Amino acid sequence: CFFVMTRAIHPTIIDASKSVDPETGKKYFAYGEMTVVLGETVVTLIVAQLMALGSGGMKEWKAIWDPKPMKVFSFIGFVYALGDFLEMASMGS
Repeated sequence: CFFVMTRAIHPTIIDASKSVDPETGKKYFAYGEMTVVLGETVVTLIVAQLMALGSGGMKEWKAIWDPKPMKVFSFIGFVYALGDFLEMASMGS
């Protein structure tokens, strides 16, 4: 339910973050399109590591660095990041 809600409200938030050029009246991003994706990635990494530490201590935290599942989840994360970038690029025009 939370995922559906965030995906539904996401375009509204992106549009609200645009600045308006006073000369032309056109909306534009006052920041680079990748800035949001990189910021989201950093926050997700920090929160996920804190959650792993909080729920299972050092043993759980070390388990997230196991190469086999990391390959799978890194690919999934890459696909989501690509989708976010394409969404930002499409709304930037």
